[in-house]
Amino acid sequence: MSPLPEQFPSLPSSVRCVVFSVAGRVLALPVEAVRRFLPLPRLERLPTAPLPVEGVFRYQGEVVPVLRLDILLDLAEGAAVPSLYSPLLLVTWQGRPAALLADQVHGDMAVDPAERTPTDPSLSFNGCAAGAFLDRVTGRGGAVTLLDPGRLLTEAEGRLLDSFRAVAERRLAQWDPVPPAVPSASHDAASSRDGAA
Repeated sequence: MSPLPEQFPSLPSSVRCVVFSVAGRVLALPVEAVRRFLPLPRLERLPTAPLPVEGVFRYQGEVVPVLRLDILLDLAEGAAVPSLYSPLLLVTWQGRPAALLADQVHGDMAVDPAERTPTDPSLSFNGCAAGAFLDRVTGRGGAVTLLDPGRLLTEAEGRLLDSFRAVAERRLAQWDPVPPAVPSASHDAASSRDGAA
């Protein structure tokens, strides 16, 4: 039996993983999948948001949806209420930023192929569980479930998220302050002539 399912055929012999917790479960993503860690900013909660979207925020000019892994992975039992200290893992989903809400980020570790075991059957939603390995980071023992970031959402969910993001961008743009008009060069020349007369 292969230690990893076929959706991860290109994993190198050793993979570095970010280890974090959601609803009491210890999970991991490949380090390359996580662009940055962010503190939980003030979120805009839009009435059209689907249940897995906690809210949105702006990051470097883009609207970023915050996704609740506890809901996506059906881990609502034991889920913590997001707070000021809830970390976000900024990832890229289909070329656009998205943020995954975590309870805690524990650190990172290198995982050898010999350490990898088959996925936890209770966490196989959409086949996003790509394997497991022994927890050497949190001090709790047990296993860490390695997630395939490209499979956290189904195709249909991805399309819905894109549609929601477009609506959120339009809606939030209505509240952006209108930038001041920049006078044109011809207007400046006319003003200086008038002032000189």
